[in-house]
Amino acid sequence: MSMTIDMEHLLNAALEAVRRGMSIALQPPVELDVHTKANRNDLVTAVDKAIEEDIASHLHATTGLPLLGEEGHAIDSFAGLVWVLDPIDGTLNYVAVHRHWAISLALVEDGAPVLGIVADPVDDRLYTAVAGRGARTGRLFDESGVGGRPLPLIQDATVADGVVIAHVHALACLGHLPEIVRSSRGLRCYGAAALELVEVAAGRAGSLVHPRLQPWDVAAGALICRETGAAVTRLDGTRVDVREPGSLVAGTPSAHAEMIERLVRG
Repeated sequence: MSMTIDMEHLLNAALEAVRRGMSIALQPPVELDVHTKANRNDLVTAVDKAIEEDIASHLHATTGLPLLGEEGHAIDSFAGLVWVLDPIDGTLNYVAVHRHWAISLALVEDGAPVLGIVADPVDDRLYTAVAGRGARTGRLFDESGVGGRPLPLIQDATVADGVVIAHVHALACLGHLPEIVRSSRGLRCYGAAALELVEVAAGRAGSLVHPRLQPWDVAAGALICRETGAAVTRLDGTRVDVREPGSLVAGTPSAHAEMIERLVRG
């Protein structure tokens, strides 16, 4: 079986899994049963766990590949192809404001995402990418095509030309970031890294900065960004290996280069 046929099968299986997860999130079969993890704003619900269990079971049955999930599914190693899942990216938003949350699913090979899906069920938006084949966007509830229409390459722009996405903790720990934000068109924060990355990929934000994210936060969104021409690195400009947690800077090529320069050198 060729790689093309393999990827088509894997993409279709992943899309079906994400749509199943979306149905659980929008019509939960269980009570929320909200608990905290690292702090009072780091939440997990029974719905997160139900989505992860369903997607993991479906992907195991259809692809046979292991899955690393935020809510407990572990792997022995990252050797070969591994699914990486955040069943609800933005659980606080899911619980408190009922929007700006996403399902993020990626397939990773040797630290590099080769397939990525970010689904925004509330706004009915779907973003997909396959490495080397570009990114696509469409409607999550439209199953007539795989991923919808091609997502165009982003137009290059400087920091001053776009909005910056960053959180309060980034402003607090990155000394030059407030000045950078003041020189931009404004600051945005969505509370879901996957959605923030696709804002860059779609050209609606010029750059984003996070001091530390987990593999399931970035694996899908980073690939979608790269497939539209956005630059994605660590704060020091090095390659992002999504097998490891760490910092992240994404943006148009010019905004990204300027962001790195100003954050590191002031």
